[in-house]
Amino acid sequence: MKNFLKLAASLVLMGGFLWAAFRDVNGTLLIEALQTANPFWLLLSAIIIIASGLPRAWRWRILLLPVASNISIRSAFWAVMVAYAGNVVFPRAGEVARALALEKDHPTGISAILATVIVERLLDILTLWIIFGVVLFFAREQIGAVFPILEPVALLTLPIILFAFVFLGLLSAREERGLSFCHRLLARLSPRLADGATHILRSFLQGMKAIHTVEGYAGILVSTLILNSLYLFAMYLPFYSFDLSHKYNLGLFEAMVVMTIATIGFVLPAPGGIGSYHFFCAQTLHHFYHVPAEIALAFATSVHAVAIFGFILFGGPPLIKLLWHKKAKK
Repeated sequence: MKNFLKLAASLVLMGGFLWAAFRDVNGTLLIEALQTANPFWLLLSAIIIIASGLPRAWRWRILLLPVASNISIRSAFWAVMVAYAGNVVFPRAGEVARALALEKDHPTGISAILATVIVERLLDILTLWIIFGVVLFFAREQIGAVFPILEPVALLTLPIILFAFVFLGLLSAREERGLSFCHRLLARLSPRLADGATHILRSFLQGMKAIHTVEGYAGILVSTLILNSLYLFAMYLPFYSFDLSHKYNLGLFEAMVVMTIATIGFVLPAPGGIGSYHFFCAQTLHHFYHVPAEIALAFATSVHAVAIFGFILFGGPPLIKLLWHKKAKK
């Protein structure tokens, strides 16, 4: 029942955003805009999106080193592809599927691998809000007019994320002593809560051990820069597919603005970002840069479609293989 309610809620969210994105759009003009798109740039964008799995796999492997030193970037990459495909079907299920896919071929302990997945995703959220802070500095008035809720949400959540990293960093510096202190503090409320929370914190600290080294810091920083640079170009190149660079003078900075706000659509728990991505991406192009609504939505639909197709093409077969393996094992 719990899973059913989660799926139902995500489908309602998807339907609501799809309605909001398409309600005032002329269907004929939308189809015409889709037909005039140059597929070359869209295909190139899809290739870059898939290639972005490599720096993500590299960064994840750095976090995995204290847990399992024998995992290759290739194995991590295919597990990342499984996650991408899994998130298309069910929001957030891909992260669990990623851990299961890696653990299947490298038995290490699912809790330790899952802890590194969560740390890696926290790095994504922190990076997103930092980039959003830059975008907000330059386009605060536009964001406030079109998406008034984003600024207060960002101002609220960024300190929380920073606090979480600082807390985990301080805790990892005094690992056993810090865990013991947290356990005693929580035990006053509930011994069961204290045991569970301490176990979770211990897993997190294991997932953060690689960050303590100079090589770990450097590797995570460089891989994160490469990862987000690829995301930026994957958003920028389709501008040429719809001739947005020439007609509306859209460049790399505008691509960063659209990428950052559209990515929020993927953060929301809609399957594969369907609906939410279309809404945020199209609204940004239309209201920020005066791109006609039909062209803006055609752009969002095309970029999202080629990305999802790439995820399913590369991540679908290993995801099916994983599900079949789990069924056979049961």
